[in-house]
Amino acid sequence: MAEPAERIDPVSLEEFQAMHFGDRRAELIDGVIVVAQAFPTARHADITGGVLVALANAIRARRLPCRAQTGAGLPVRLDRDFVLGPDVLVHCGGTRERPGDPLVAVEVLSPSNRATELMRKLHAYQSVPSLTDILLIEQDAYRVEHWTRTERGSWTLSDPLSGPDAVLALPRLGGAWRLEELYGDD
Repeated sequence: MAEPAERIDPVSLEEFQAMHFGDRRAELIDGVIVVAQAFPTARHADITGGVLVALANAIRARRLPCRAQTGAGLPVRLDRDFVLGPDVLVHCGGTRERPGDPLVAVEVLSPSNRATELMRKLHAYQSVPSLTDILLIEQDAYRVEHWTRTERGSWTLSDPLSGPDAVLALPRLGGAWRLEELYGDD
């Protein structure tokens, strides 16, 4: 038997930040709270870990004042508020306690990601002035969409990368990786 529908009023960034969700992961997307229903799959965790290690190694090798993190929230204020939880986020500047500006956001896409939710999140990411790269990584296939902010501030989508030998380059971080490496399969 289906549960009855209930009206959900949008909540603000401040209201969301005052809420507690226990050990569950929650995001605020266009004013609506979205709580993760399940733990990520092992494949999702492998990809997240592979991307985190690759980005962290590139940052260390170039001695950049940046930090690659998982589990970092990213508040975004638009018509309705967002608190996004990218799978990996690179911050530059700041301190451990107060991370600097976000530079790269990475989302690992699973079958449970809804297309409309993803489009709203992409729009929110693109509104963050310091973000220069957004990576949308398919969980179930070697496929990456790479959005890059141009010097004029607009966003471009590179041709999607596909296949284990395709190479993702992030010149701002000084790294390039085969997808097989990022997916943890090398």
